[in-house]
Amino acid sequence: MSITPGYKDNRKFIMMALKRAQDTKGTDYIANGATPVAILTTGLAVNPYQSEQITRDLDDGQSGGQPAIQTGERITITAPVEWAGSGAATTPAAWSPLVQLAARDETVNASDVTHERILSASNELDGTVYFYWEGMWHILLAGKASLSKAGKIGELPKITVEIQGIYGDTVSGTPPTPSFAAFQKPLPFSKANTTFTLDGQALNLYEYELADNNSIEHDEGTEVNQIYIDDWSEEGKFIIEAPALSTFDPFALIRAGAIVPFELVHGIAAGEIVKDASTGIQLLGIQPSPQKGKQCWDINFRVIRGNDSVLTTA
Repeated sequence: MSITPGYKDNRKFIMMALKRAQDTKGTDYIANGATPVAILTTGLAVNPYQSEQITRDLDDGQSGGQPAIQTGERITITAPVEWAGSGAATTPAAWSPLVQLAARDETVNASDVTHERILSASNELDGTVYFYWEGMWHILLAGKASLSKAGKIGELPKITVEIQGIYGDTVSGTPPTPSFAAFQKPLPFSKANTTFTLDGQALNLYEYELADNNSIEHDEGTEVNQIYIDDWSEEGKFIIEAPALSTFDPFALIRAGAIVPFELVHGIAAGEIVKDASTGIQLLGIQPSPQKGKQCWDINFRVIRGNDSVLTTA
């Protein structure tokens, strides 16, 4: 009998590679020669094996449980990363390959890098992710993801990427030494580091959330076995200090069904800035949410089609 030698839960990290032009979709791009990059996460988790069970219900004259056959094997990895820039305005952040799994592009512009929603499925990238857990590799193929972004005053903001893919194998192996040198030190949400505007009005923000809500489907036929994003509906919330109604009236915007922009900018100096913004959101509801004895509003909202949020580093 062999017992594992005290494997530790925190001895884990991921490496990944996006599909290249020469790769066959859904295969192991790393095994095929793609250079993997290590992703610095915080709170990394894996659901290593998910499947459907086919019960045969054989008429064999016996009672009791019968053997099942596994089908539709999948794996899910949850990878939160710290919300930090790249160190240079026109260099993609080290976490960029991860967010590209969520149907977002990577465009290097003259003064920044943007990640916009890809609207054509044929232009989306999938990826191979290797999850190393001390002593073993969990392999995810054809990975697609959904993003959620969150920040709270006095805490480090994060982008959480939930990746779903096809089960690729679980094997023993010695890991390489991952390099996380490209990942920058994050900044806390604060007055010094963070600004927020809603409908063009600067407001005192305490908390922010925005989730892609990507609908991720597993599609298997006789010719394909893939993961794809069927639809999405971005929704989130702001908690803001209640301003004078003459300055900003969220009730009027809600009643009118108004479509308004927002912009959240985190970081001051070039190379540390991460911005999340949309040209059109609809405020859906509002509830009191006192913060340290002050009157504040918890406002939930939806990003309206054609105004998909844009994640920018600069």
